[in-house]
Amino acid sequence: MTKGQTEKRPHVVFCSCAHYETIPAAVKEQVFGSLRDAGIVVEAVADLCGMAANRHPRLRHWAQADPLSIVACFPRAVRWLFDAAGVPLNLGRTRLFNMRTQSPEEIARELMKGAGSGRIEEKSTPFASNHPSPSENHPSDWVPWFPVIDYDRCRNCKQCMNFCLFGVYGLSDEGRVEVQNPAGCKTNCPACARMCPASAIIFPKYGESPINGDDVTPPSRAQSESPRDLGRLLQGDVYDKIRRRAPGQKRFSTDGKESVPGGPCPTIDALRRDLDIPDDVLASLSGAELQRIRAEVNKGRTQEKPRDEAGGKKESRHA
Repeated sequence: MTKGQTEKRPHVVFCSCAHYETIPAAVKEQVFGSLRDAGIVVEAVADLCGMAANRHPRLRHWAQADPLSIVACFPRAVRWLFDAAGVPLNLGRTRLFNMRTQSPEEIARELMKGAGSGRIEEKSTPFASNHPSPSENHPSDWVPWFPVIDYDRCRNCKQCMNFCLFGVYGLSDEGRVEVQNPAGCKTNCPACARMCPASAIIFPKYGESPINGDDVTPPSRAQSESPRDLGRLLQGDVYDKIRRRAPGQKRFSTDGKESVPGGPCPTIDALRRDLDIPDDVLASLSGAELQRIRAEVNKGRTQEKPRDEAGGKKESRHA
């Protein structure tokens, strides 16, 4: 290294994850403070999800940075957010740090390790103070809750597209399922991800693994496929029960019991419990929309049955 030269510093992006406390505010403040105290230049933004949904041009600038470090949430979520925005990350020159699982000290320590590595710049530039991104420092009114697709896992079965009632998904020119209307998604509803047989749908702001972008493990796959059992629960004429409610009563029961003779109505409870559909979203659904949900769940169940039967026969032949 010659005089007047210094090793290239990484570009560091810090996501404040506006609107949600999936990462506690105290943790974010501690991480940001640790980076500041370490003298690391950080570009802080309000919310990477919102920027990805709007395909903000700053994302392309970051994706081209070499090296790049992103301090946010689960790496799988961040990777596919950039992919959804049309600017895939080069994972060979990008480091992803997870404030949901890594301590502030660990993140700062690892960033400092990489601060002195890489190519050479002709002009020495000392670390500057941290600064916000001028374009995305303030969160918008829209809450950026929407799915992104992990195409390493996606089978293109189209079950998410057929299940979604709100026009979030569509098909690309090549026939691949993609998120085309992120703003159409209902806030806090992860139902399509719970229906996905491949655990390919991520909601970065969701609380539970693997829907939040955490690595998919065999137990998590089994859990994600459990809503198939809704086919058994969604039997009978639910809409007749709804029509028989007396005027002035709530559209749906909140305690799982019918207020008219006939006993419990498991359908709404099943949607709430197994698909985690919020009450306000359930209350907005029409009878026809509920019928469509039931049909899609049952269809997914019958599509898996032949494979199970075939697998059983295959095993018996080798027995």
